[in-house]
Amino acid sequence: MDDEQLRQYALEARSHPRQSPERQLALTRLVEGIFHSGRLCYPRRGQFRHIYDEIRNEAIQNLFFFICNNIDRYQPERAPVMRWANYLLACRFFEEAIGIVLGDPRLRTESVDNYDRVSHTHRDREPSLSQLVKQCLEEDVNGKFKNKCVKNNPQANFKEIAKRRLLKQKWKDIATDLGVRASTLSDFYQRCLVEFSSEFKDYIQN
Repeated sequence: MDDEQLRQYALEARSHPRQSPERQLALTRLVEGIFHSGRLCYPRRGQFRHIYDEIRNEAIQNLFFFICNNIDRYQPERAPVMRWANYLLACRFFEEAIGIVLGDPRLRTESVDNYDRVSHTHRDREPSLSQLVKQCLEEDVNGKFKNKCVKNNPQANFKEIAKRRLLKQKWKDIATDLGVRASTLSDFYQRCLVEFSSEFKDYIQN
């Protein structure tokens, strides 16, 4: 997907009220376009070699939460969508994800080789974003997450898929277990992140 298409989706999303179906549809197309563009950057590549994919996946997930809830901040006159997304990914969310994955926000600028040298005394003091999202999924007060499923496959519901992703399971393994193509699961998951972004945001902030 080219920059102009992404720009149109971003402007379309901004033009509709929050929670409106039109805004959610535009955000879904925007997030899917960014995700499938193949142009998301790889910050600090070569570091954190054993857990790099885990950190980057965490960062991308949090980037999409941010975009869905803050699309009004996007200024098309300043940068194309991909440049904006990659700036946020590299300068904010990847750095935050290092601390989340390693369990200590002080480690976001540390090399993984120095991880064992850092005190763990504060590791369990505050829940990470992933932990809060997991709690929100577990509670699923109105059953929304469990009831949202891939067509004709109740087992392939958003709650189950999201919990597995938080456990860092690979798409191909989830797809095999649930009997759904990995690409179908991935697209479904990204759409649900958009649809439920406000629920996650409210839960995390309260």
